[in-house]
Amino acid sequence: MSEGSALLVDNLAGAKRAFTTRNVDLTQASRIGEASLAPGDVVVARVERVRQHTRLEDQYGRRVWLYPGDRLILVAAPRYSTAQYHADMPSDTGECHLVASGGIAAWVRDRSLQVKPATELTLEGVLLDKDGVALNLKRFQTLPAYEGVSNGRLSTVLVLGSDMDSGKTTTACATIKGLTNAGFRVQGAKLTGTGAGPDYWRMLDAGATHVSDFVDAGFASTSGATTDQILEVLARIHRQALERGNDLLVVEVADGVLQPETSALLASPVFTSFFDGVLVAGDNASAAAFVSERVAMAGMPILAISGALTRSPLAGREVTAATGLPVFTPDQLQSADVVQSVLAPLLRGGDVALGAVE
Repeated sequence: MSEGSALLVDNLAGAKRAFTTRNVDLTQASRIGEASLAPGDVVVARVERVRQHTRLEDQYGRRVWLYPGDRLILVAAPRYSTAQYHADMPSDTGECHLVASGGIAAWVRDRSLQVKPATELTLEGVLLDKDGVALNLKRFQTLPAYEGVSNGRLSTVLVLGSDMDSGKTTTACATIKGLTNAGFRVQGAKLTGTGAGPDYWRMLDAGATHVSDFVDAGFASTSGATTDQILEVLARIHRQALERGNDLLVVEVADGVLQPETSALLASPVFTSFFDGVLVAGDNASAAAFVSERVAMAGMPILAISGALTRSPLAGREVTAATGLPVFTPDQLQSADVVQSVLAPLLRGGDVALGAVE
């Protein structure tokens, strides 16, 4: 470690470090400076006023309480959340906001009335290395490099939902748990969204052999990412899961099908042909029917419907009547009958191209 890095580490000894920075080697930082911010840059900010987010997920997943005057190590990135904040990249220095508990610094454009105004920050600057180059998540990627074609084919299930809080993660975790109970090795993944710990840890707790997300590919959030960029992340996660000897990969896509990045993915033949089956999560019968229609129009095979709507047996019967698709509660997705009849038949081998990503 250089003398400058050692001094900076001492200077930041009391700073609270966010979950989105978990892969970052802070010993590469020599000073805090000004730079034109790019998505993924690692920044230092000071808490001015605690509002919506009262706690920050640290690099180990613990939720630490925030107080005015706290210094935070965060990542600059936009956020797209219909239930919380629509936020842009922050300016180089000055006022900004904590828009996600996983550690995203941004400037709030507008917010849902379901949440309070965002916790207010002052951006001190970006972490720079000895050459004056900003530390960015792209430097600290942990996924294997994209190589274009796999040496084998790993069966892959996609979980899509009608919106935030429609039950996507619950559906993904129930699927992982059911397959794990049946003796299969399953990797979990979050392909899109905003960097955060709860879904990550929940998949591990469900029995996933490993969990990867877009942060491991250098994105603090995928808001504004191109379809090709997301497809490359998918291919790299798939390769990692294959190399780790898994039987199946369960991939969750954030938000709903009308979210810009998700909508673009559904229009991509590379994406729609990648998956062996789709589980639809809906918060109500109408929403689930709408998502199922969009997925079917994209030519993707739907395995079943689940999600928050399954709290009402009547809603489940409504959506089955409308779509002809089976509806399973999270408990049913974990059952041996559903695993054997719906999920286990997806398992297969063979050499298959992942699809070219420019």
